[in-house]
Amino acid sequence: MALGENVNLHKKGSNRKVFAIRQHDQYSFRNTIRAGCIHECWLFFKELRKGSNAEQVRRALADGVILRNYAFSTRMALWKIFRTRYLNMTDPWVQNELIGSSQYGPESPELISLLYLYFILRDKLAFEFATDYVWAKWTNQDCSIGSEDCSRFFIKLSQEFDSLPKITAKSRGKLIRNTVSTLQDFGLVTGAKHRTISRPPVVPRTAFHLVRLLKLEGLSGKEILRAKDWRIFLWDEQDVSRMMTKLSQEKWIRYEKSGSIVNLEIRIE
Repeated sequence: MALGENVNLHKKGSNRKVFAIRQHDQYSFRNTIRAGCIHECWLFFKELRKGSNAEQVRRALADGVILRNYAFSTRMALWKIFRTRYLNMTDPWVQNELIGSSQYGPESPELISLLYLYFILRDKLAFEFATDYVWAKWTNQDCSIGSEDCSRFFIKLSQEFDSLPKITAKSRGKLIRNTVSTLQDFGLVTGAKHRTISRPPVVPRTAFHLVRLLKLEGLSGKEILRAKDWRIFLWDEQDVSRMMTKLSQEKWIRYEKSGSIVNLEIRIE
C-alpha cells in the first residue's frame, strides 16, 4: 500500500458519505474480557494480509489452527473483540491500512499506534477517560494514574448520566481494570507497580489517519488543529501543528498556518 492510496476520497466535490468509524453515540462497556490484545490482533491481520478472508480466519481460530494453546472460549472472545474493534468498520481504506500495518510486527509503533487510534475512537469510555481525565492530569503535571482514577471517572459518569448501561459490580471492576490495562498496552500508561501517564508512540501515518477522519467529518483546518481527539496522544495545538508540518513536508497533506489562519487540505497526487 503506497502512501496516499485511495486519498482521492477527498477530491473537491466528492459527495461520498462519511464512513462510520466512531462509536461514541453511547457507552457500550464491552471492554471487560481482555486488554489491548495487540499480539492476537496482529496475528489475525497477518492472516488477512496473506490473503485469507475474515470467515477463513474465524474458522481457523475456532478449529485451533490459530492460537491452539488458548481455550476455545478465549479464542472466540478474542475474535469478538477483534471484529468489534476493527472488522466492523465499513471504510475499506482503513481496513487495508490496518491489514498492511501487520507487516511491521506486533511491537512496532506503526501497528500499535494504529490499533490504539481505532480502539479508542470506538470505545466511548476509554476516549473520554483519556481526553478528559487523563488529559487534565497531564496538563496539571500530575502523571500518576491507576484503576482508582478510572473508578472515580466512572462514578462521575454514573452520577451525570442516568442512561448508562447497568452492569454488575464485578463487571464494573473488570471494565475499569481493563480500560487502564488497555491504555497501558497502547502506551498511554506505563509502569507496573507505579503507573504513570506517558505519551504513546505515534508514527506520522497514524496522525494522517486522524486528519483524514476529521476532514471526512467536515472539520475546517483550524478545527482539525484544535480537535479534542489529539489528546489521545497527549498533544496540544503546538504538537499537532508540528505534526501537520511534517505531514506536509512528506506531501501527505497541504498545510499552511499564518497567525489564526489555517489552510489544511488532503493532498491529491
